[in-house]
Amino acid sequence: MRVGIVGGGLGGLLAGALLSRDNDVVIYEKLPYLGGRFTNIPYKGYQLSTGALHMIPHGADGYLAQLLSRAGCKVTIVNSNPDGLFRIGERDYRYRELFNLVGLKDKIKCLKKAANLKLGRVDKSISFGEFLEDVPLALKVGNSFTGWALSMEAYSVPMDEIVEIARNYHRFGGPGVPIGGCKKVIDELSRVIVENGGRILTGCKVERIEVEEDRGYIYTEEGCSEFHLIISNLSPLLTERISNVKVIKDREPVPSRGIKISIGSREKLIKHNGVLFTPECERLCGLNCPSNVDRSLAKEGYNLIMAHALQLRDNVKREIDIVLEDIERLFGDANYEILH
Repeated sequence: MRVGIVGGGLGGLLAGALLSRDNDVVIYEKLPYLGGRFTNIPYKGYQLSTGALHMIPHGADGYLAQLLSRAGCKVTIVNSNPDGLFRIGERDYRYRELFNLVGLKDKIKCLKKAANLKLGRVDKSISFGEFLEDVPLALKVGNSFTGWALSMEAYSVPMDEIVEIARNYHRFGGPGVPIGGCKKVIDELSRVIVENGGRILTGCKVERIEVEEDRGYIYTEEGCSEFHLIISNLSPLLTERISNVKVIKDREPVPSRGIKISIGSREKLIKHNGVLFTPECERLCGLNCPSNVDRSLAKEGYNLIMAHALQLRDNVKREIDIVLEDIERLFGDANYEILH
């Protein structure tokens, strides 16, 4: 079967690697490089990711790791330990310690919420923000988590999605760091596709997708190619715009918006390989230090810290300034450099 895949990001390459074993696969990527928001760019001796935070959801045991293994990719993933800490005041707390930071009445509420969430006994028609809003600290922690993981406020995330995230966490655990960063994953997927006889076309923009009953057609500047199956790794809106297929069936998807800041420092500002959540910051949601796992991600003698924040308003410059102010308050007099 001939398979055409539009978009050479993580999703497109993963689909291509899995299908290339038994099918004739062609991947179209408009950029001159592969990986989209899941690869590395060398900068000042560091390996900066293009969007992701050098982390794999649910680490070496999760669905992405399982699919990479099934595709034949050789990627070493080091699980986070601890999964995450929460910076409250000037101290870092584990998740279970947070329950002791509120009064008895709120502690009972939080314990009940945590138990119901683990069991899936929640009202799935409300948002995560509504679920947490009667305990101020819980809402701050929730915003920090959804901001880090989804680039969305807790009020924008439905509870059914949170229940699924919680289920996967209890099943597989927290995130992990791939040795070699995001680019190692992309390089392995590309290797598998090419070794299986697939083709990857970079710098090749798809202008139109046409789908009929038993055939699909991809149009580029070079002409038209026919496929038995077409997979789009573009956004739903862009897929609809260039094709004759209706992808969005009900309401239009709301795009998430986040800001990532890369930081270099001689000082080990984060001493573990998990996530440091920052519930008390205005925009900053969390940070990690992937070079604690893989020293090659930072220049010699330094550490690479990646900070992720929510973008709440359209004035991007002002939003970035707020994030930088959060970082300055968080690290105080520490000696660090904003890389990008």
